[in-house]
Amino acid sequence: MNTKKELFDKLDGQQIEKFTITNDHDVSVSAITFGATLEEFNVPGPDGKPTNILVTVPTSEELMKNQFFCQAIGRTAGRISNGTFKINGKAYHVDQNEGTTTLHGGPHGFNTQIWDGAFDGDTIVFTKHINSSDDSFPGNIDVKITFSLNNDNELTVTFSGKSDADTLFNPTQHMYFNLSDGGDINGHSLQINADHYLELNSNKTPSGKKVAVDDTPYDFRDGQNLKVGIADMKAEVGHSYDEVFEINDHQDDEPIAKLSDPETGRSVSISSKRNALVVFTPDDLSGSNFMIGKGGPYMAIALEAQNLPDTPNHDDFGDVTLPAGEEKTYSIKYKVEF
Repeated sequence: MNTKKELFDKLDGQQIEKFTITNDHDVSVSAITFGATLEEFNVPGPDGKPTNILVTVPTSEELMKNQFFCQAIGRTAGRISNGTFKINGKAYHVDQNEGTTTLHGGPHGFNTQIWDGAFDGDTIVFTKHINSSDDSFPGNIDVKITFSLNNDNELTVTFSGKSDADTLFNPTQHMYFNLSDGGDINGHSLQINADHYLELNSNKTPSGKKVAVDDTPYDFRDGQNLKVGIADMKAEVGHSYDEVFEINDHQDDEPIAKLSDPETGRSVSISSKRNALVVFTPDDLSGSNFMIGKGGPYMAIALEAQNLPDTPNHDDFGDVTLPAGEEKTYSIKYKVEF
């Protein structure tokens, strides 16, 4: 296992560092301190050269313009209705950044921060102290994000948080995948262990209703080709995927989803103990200089393992409260095969 630290670029005069781990099979992951962003997840191609299976952008400035691309998301992933929630009966209102909605932690979420980075052995460790006055959420919080890669070609991203007041903690990594050799994701197949998805309001917040996937384009239980699924979605509901799936009860080591590209033979299995997966297939990524291609229709699929969004506003969605003085830890594992 090899590690490397180097200068990635500068943002507003601050140095953005890049940390890379390479395993014994020439699989490597690289993360940068701006936004705790996973910049590369490289696997050897047929010619031995590395192929990045993530869709990212090459500079921090470009990343500022295209938020969330493979960045850390927090304190809460997804949307909070009206930026309002209650903890133990007390109402809170946090900053909004999508109309009346608070999306992905709001305008000063994890993805906007420059993190402190270091290696701990073969593990990348990013840490940040975020004051309540910085992001408007209750409590000053200390967050640690680690990225580890083993010789089974498994990347594990772990989030830990500890706050001095009751707050919310529902982080994720906003991964955008493309397993092809520069093409789109239309040939990809996706399997999800989910019997239900969330009905969404017009502003993409959950209505609270869980809908069975049976006989719908939302049924990925046995695997589905993405081109077919997107076409069926457009015909049935008028848009492609930007959906929240409720993950079925499962064993801790049982993958919740698997993305595959039959043409290249690459696949990524995602494991998480949590109860949700967000699937987003943007119609068009033109206008930005992405690592894979130059953008375009269906160049990436975002897969975000998390707890159900807007959790405190729905009694049966679970609990993402982080009690004062306690530490919570969540992990997401990505196993790549090629």
